[in-house]
Amino acid sequence: MKAIALASTSKHSRISRAVWRALGVSVAAVVLTACDNNDMLAGDVTGYNHMPDSGWSIGGFTVDGAGGPNIQPESGGGKFSCCMSFPKHWRPGMKVKVRWFYNHKASDPEATPPPPQEAEAEVPEYTPKTAGAVNVHFYSDHRIKVVISRYAIEHPRYPMSKDDTKPWVTRTDIVDE
Repeated sequence: MKAIALASTSKHSRISRAVWRALGVSVAAVVLTACDNNDMLAGDVTGYNHMPDSGWSIGGFTVDGAGGPNIQPESGGGKFSCCMSFPKHWRPGMKVKVRWFYNHKASDPEATPPPPQEAEAEVPEYTPKTAGAVNVHFYSDHRIKVVISRYAIEHPRYPMSKDDTKPWVTRTDIVDE
């Protein structure tokens, strides 16, 4: 009797292992298929404050709900917040909603900051190869621009004009791939 029970248990565990193996292979296939069809990318969120040293600091901001760091005047790009999803393929007319608030003014620490701001910004063209961080640029008069790029602001391939990147200057010593 004992031998029969062991043989029976052994037969059930072989069937159980086969079922689990088939289930595992099925789940892996579904997961790999889902990853292969992913139409989204993810990137860090960072910002650049183009206001002069006497201007307002950015106390914080969000891009479509994803948070970004605080930024002093004439600084940025050194802090990143993780992460924001965006479409793998750019579409004409693609926009994001940016919300931000001002913190203090270096030239007048007692000044009352302007109220929180909100604006929609059109995202310039990018490709899956050039996509990277979501970069928000803050200018005087509550203006913003947003670019998605794997390049830093000083790189020759950064997708903004030289006027829009001031006070940062495009480097000429970068060896491009």
